[in-house]
Amino acid sequence: MEKLKQSVKKAISEKVFSGIGIEVNHKGKNIFSMYEGKNLFEEKGQKDVPEIVTPSHLFDLASLTKPLCTSLLTSILVDKGSLSFDMRISDIMDEFSLSYNKELKDIKIENLLNHSSGLDAWTQIYNTINNRSDAYMLVRSKALSYKTGSKHLYSDLGYILLGELLEITTEHKLNYLFEHFITSQMGLKELCFIPISDPSSKDDKKFVSSGFSAIRKKQLIGEVNDENTFVFNGIAGHAGLFGTARNVCSLGQALLNIIEDKDNCPLISKKTLLKSFQRASSDSEWGYGWHYPSGSNSTGGKNLSKNSIGMNGFTGTSLWIDIDKDLVITILANRTIAPDAAKFGGIQDRFSSLRPLMHDIITGELK
Repeated sequence: MEKLKQSVKKAISEKVFSGIGIEVNHKGKNIFSMYEGKNLFEEKGQKDVPEIVTPSHLFDLASLTKPLCTSLLTSILVDKGSLSFDMRISDIMDEFSLSYNKELKDIKIENLLNHSSGLDAWTQIYNTINNRSDAYMLVRSKALSYKTGSKHLYSDLGYILLGELLEITTEHKLNYLFEHFITSQMGLKELCFIPISDPSSKDDKKFVSSGFSAIRKKQLIGEVNDENTFVFNGIAGHAGLFGTARNVCSLGQALLNIIEDKDNCPLISKKTLLKSFQRASSDSEWGYGWHYPSGSNSTGGKNLSKNSIGMNGFTGTSLWIDIDKDLVITILANRTIAPDAAKFGGIQDRFSSLRPLMHDIITGELK
């Protein structure tokens, strides 16, 4: 992996990101680990002292929250009989909650999971709202932008709403559910939400900065990058998770083990997990929160098999699971700290071309 090491060091020297963690599992075993750089750039006059990135440093996972938390929790609750993928929003929310927008009542759980709900991709919440309750109400008030089920449009709003449905169903917050049903079962102590209102949640943890927030006017170290998630106290269905590369890779490996019938005590049934991995339609790249390789433009590079699922986070994070190759690749970087980092999803920057290249180098080294 010498070529990968050189590419990473070059990117750090050119300030594409300040730090990175990479974990690769092949055939059930860890075959490569790499940690390079510092948790933030060294700048004159800053109060935060840069630290060398280690395996115990947590990164802001951004949209990896969707498959690793919200989608997985939904599937677990389906297994337990508390939910079904065909259940409609009106089966869970009361009439008052839907009184602002009755268009929502017939949207199914699966529409929210596979980005076919009709909800827009995003809306600005943080400029007018400052608490979770009002933020949820604002999302529920948004008119649909297309007919439910007619197409697939990646949507933060859909996953925010799905997170609220999980909280209503269980009468617990997402951070509790994630710990209770997932991380505590696996001993993954380096994968968690960091509530804004609870500074003690950062105790005994090391974080990689996700950059400077012009809105909050500070370096974001152990505080969620996504401004909308900040309004949700750092806990939302679309973003908010923090984690180390080794714990993200472990969770990815656990899911692969279930598919391969190698787990005697799985978090979720193989049948339900396969359902969540299933492509929503022949013309869609989406499963239930998981993305399929998009041909030559895939962020996972050109060498992943068609039977792969993965997800990227806005901050520079990614997890890819190649079922055919028995492969798990976790790359966590802090792309958003770069001075020229793209500020909106879908816009290309220097990291956009580097990420698939790193995956190609890794897959090219496999035997």
